[in-house]
Amino acid sequence: MDQFNGCVGVDGAKSGWIAVWWDVGAFAHHVYPDAKALVEAHRAAHVIAVDIPIGLCERDGRRADTEARAFVGGKRASSVFSTPVRGILDAASQGEASRRHREIDGRGFGAQSFAILSKIRQWDDLLQGDADARRRVREIHPEVSFAALNGGTGRGLVDAKRTFAGAQARADLLGGIFGHDAVMALVRSVPARKAATDDVLDALAALWSAGRIAVGRARTLPAQVVPDTTGLPAAIWY
Repeated sequence: MDQFNGCVGVDGAKSGWIAVWWDVGAFAHHVYPDAKALVEAHRAAHVIAVDIPIGLCERDGRRADTEARAFVGGKRASSVFSTPVRGILDAASQGEASRRHREIDGRGFGAQSFAILSKIRQWDDLLQGDADARRRVREIHPEVSFAALNGGTGRGLVDAKRTFAGAQARADLLGGIFGHDAVMALVRSVPARKAATDDVLDALAALWSAGRIAVGRARTLPAQVVPDTTGLPAAIWY
């Protein structure tokens, strides 16, 4: 488990962001209200892996998203949402976001994607002004991580993460890395009012990816990481 020392896995939750890390032989967790509070609490971390789009395009879709859908494959490919273009980050409503998105590159912007726009903006604002955070924070996608744990390209999990079968399949894969008892103890320790079971498991998948990043074993989609116009890497790590 040494490879996970200094690593943090992060996923969005009901009340903010759930962070999970390995601390003296057991998992620790905390739910932070925003990205800034989370990063400030983990300044000593080597890698903070978070389920949020980071590098943004000016127009057209990201290659990272296209490759992630192909990597996951099957039913779970649809869980990789299209990342917004940078020019709509300040949109105040879904209607405004869709109109402006269509004006920029011809595509609309759906309600499901708009629901996470403020979270994308939150991390983008932080990373634009914090060089130290830029060195530590990396984008992951849990379904990409689970597909990798399940065997690689096209091996995304069949059952949705909010179903009993889906949760069990994800917990089993993570149990093979961290130990089943440790995974289930963590799940039981997080109050449902703060984070759902799927959020906890997604944060653990992010922690797995963070550990691979820390020891130089991680791969990216796309394989060649190309920064966006602000210098942020437009890639999904796993």
